[in-house]
Amino acid sequence: MRLPTILVQLLAINQSSGELNEDDRVDEYEARNHHWPPLSSDYIPQNAGWRSIFERRFQQTARITDLGEKYNAYMSTVHSALLAPNFTEFGWGLTRAPSDLVDALLTDLKRGLASDSTPEEYHEYPVDHEYPEELPLMVSIGGLDRRAMKELKPIHEAWSGVELIANNAYGLRVYRNQSNLNMHIDESSTHIISSILHVGHDPEGDPWPLIIEDLHGNTNEVVLETGDMLLYESSKCFHGRPKKFNGEWYSSLFTHYYPKDWDEETINLETHYRIPPGWDDVPEETVEGLEKLVVVETSFREPSCEHEWCGTKDMLKWKQPAELEFGQVFSGDGKIRSLGLDEGEEL
Repeated sequence: MRLPTILVQLLAINQSSGELNEDDRVDEYEARNHHWPPLSSDYIPQNAGWRSIFERRFQQTARITDLGEKYNAYMSTVHSALLAPNFTEFGWGLTRAPSDLVDALLTDLKRGLASDSTPEEYHEYPVDHEYPEELPLMVSIGGLDRRAMKELKPIHEAWSGVELIANNAYGLRVYRNQSNLNMHIDESSTHIISSILHVGHDPEGDPWPLIIEDLHGNTNEVVLETGDMLLYESSKCFHGRPKKFNGEWYSSLFTHYYPKDWDEETINLETHYRIPPGWDDVPEETVEGLEKLVVVETSFREPSCEHEWCGTKDMLKWKQPAELEFGQVFSGDGKIRSLGLDEGEEL
């Protein structure tokens, strides 16, 4: 079965119709001499661990029967595996946020938690989505979002090695009991180098780790404490919190940047062009041990596995080393490195 047209999310090939013709898309695929399955040399980065994650995920994607969900799955997996450049070795790093900024955010968080008028965060969930018992709250932080984008930018630039443009700081989002986040990648046009600044959580609640796949094919569990900041390549590395939160509240600030020379239009189009011809066909053969992949909008889950993500059964587990200081970063090799900021500078 062939779809006549595919709606383009961010821009149109045909500006008048806003649609991308499938035959034209396949022509662009073939003009680039793409291969499917991808060659080992097509993966970015080129290592066995990264390739292994996506060889499996491409097999899962091919077996999705809903065409809209399937195309969304290809858009995310193709972009992550084959097109998005990597800026760091592991795709994530743990550092410390400036203490003055953390203190200011914590003050606003406590005020918001004490208020009866703090609004719930609105989100239009899919009809079949399992709602948490309590929707997240959104605590207003006034101008602290702009302050955070400015103060944290040098840290993100030092870690990624590129000049960045600030896109947005989002929060304070306060997750509540039984919240969870499906695995996903972020918006590929603007959310390239990002961070999660953990402001605080219910001290009586259970740890609620972030799960992130690194650029060597490992699944990592990272537990954050107040003032910890997880740097990550957010449109490259699949991440989420698939385990349900057991506690009263958990709050973070999310900050997103993109490289100064980032060409979002080209990235978007090349992702469409990299999806294979015949993407809408469903293979008849089964693959032993291949779990079903379910797509919810642009997020992913594997219902047959614990916490609905199979990678959680074999993870590397991390938390902030006691000796980690401001201006240093810790990552998947277990080493602490300097970010090269001015010594003693609280930005």
